[in-house]
Amino acid sequence: MGRFQFRMDNILSLRQKLEDKKKQEYGDANRKLQIENQKKQQLLDESAYVSKDLCDKMKEQIIPEEIISYNQYLKLLKRKTVEQDQVVRKAAFFAEKKREELLDAVKQRKMLESLKEKRWTEYKEEANREEQKIIDEIVSFKSQSR
Repeated sequence: MGRFQFRMDNILSLRQKLEDKKKQEYGDANRKLQIENQKKQQLLDESAYVSKDLCDKMKEQIIPEEIISYNQYLKLLKRKTVEQDQVVRKAAFFAEKKREELLDAVKQRKMLESLKEKRWTEYKEEANREEQKIIDEIVSFKSQSR
C-alpha cells in the first residue's frame, strides 16, 4: 500500500489561500470602519466643544455676529456628522459583507479538511487491515512449517 495522498490537496490549498485573502479583506474593512467611526466621533466632540464654548460666551458678553457664526458652524458640523453617519453605515455594511464572505470561505475549507480527515482515517484502517492480513499469513505460514 502506497503512502497517503489526498487527491484534492491542491483544491484545499487554494481554499486556504482564498480564506487568507478574505481574512485580509475583512481586516481592512474593519480598520476602515474604525477610522470612519473615529471621524464621526471627532465631529461629535467638536460640536459639543463649540456648543459649550457658545454657552460660556453667552454667559458673558457676545455680539450677535458671533452667535450667527457659531450657529452656522454648528449647522455645518451637524451636516458633516449626518454625512459621516452615512459613510459609517456603508463601511459597516461592507465589513459585514466581508465577514460573511470570510465565514463562507472558512466553511468551504473546513468541509475539505473534514473530507481529508475522513480519507486519512479510511487509509489508516485499510493499512491496518493489510498489516493484519500480512501478520496472519506469517503466523499461518509459521504454524504450517512446524
